Amino acid sequence: MSHVADATIEHLISKADAVPLAKMHRAAFPDFFLSRLGEPFLVQFYLGFVTDPTAVIVVSRNSSGLPQGVAVGTTDPVGFFGRLLRRRLLGFAGASVRAALKHPSVVPRLLSAVSYRGDTPPGREGALLSSICVDPSCSGQGVGSTLVRGWIRRAGVMGSPLAFLTTDAVGNDAVNSWYVHEGWVLSERFVAHGDRPMNRYEFDLRVLDGHS
Repeated sequence: MSHVADATIEHLISKADAVPLAKMHRAAFPDFFLSRLGEPFLVQFYLGFVTDPTAVIVVSRNSSGLPQGVAVGTTDPVGFFGRLLRRRLLGFAGASVRAALKHPSVVPRLLSAVSYRGDTPPGREGALLSSICVDPSCSGQGVGSTLVRGWIRRAGVMGSPLAFLTTDAVGNDAVNSWYVHEGWVLSERFVAHGDRPMNRYEFDLRVLDGHS
């Protein structure tokens, strides 16, 4: 089992990382929407961050160089997700067909995902933390905190004044409490597609010097 103290923190992922990251994501969040779409869909998702100039990436690797946790996002949510769809259209299409055949209930959310542009707060711009996940075998070792704090610093270095994320508001108390503990501030509650209550959190990157 790897420990944070033995880990290497990097700001890049490669095409070769996409498959292990997809497997790790599915293991960490087996019941979440992206995981239900299958590993082929997740592979396309992570490939979108490999070369995009707006990608904000923090990856923790074990002594063998394999990812044990990752946080990914972008400083330009609207532009990034538009490019992601265009660049990986064929891959997403193939993965989506397989997912729809296996889980027909995902079709409505798949259709709404076509227009997804990061749920940018109205009238505000900033970096979006799209996903953070940790290998379940590393749970409780502080990998998640290392990733989210590193991601915050990285987004600030890349010039964003604000960072934001969204997460489920109901049945998700531990995650919501964790983000608050990490310094994120609840800024809005809203209802997403399918009457799904969501919380939006923000982090003022201009106060990074005071963040421990």
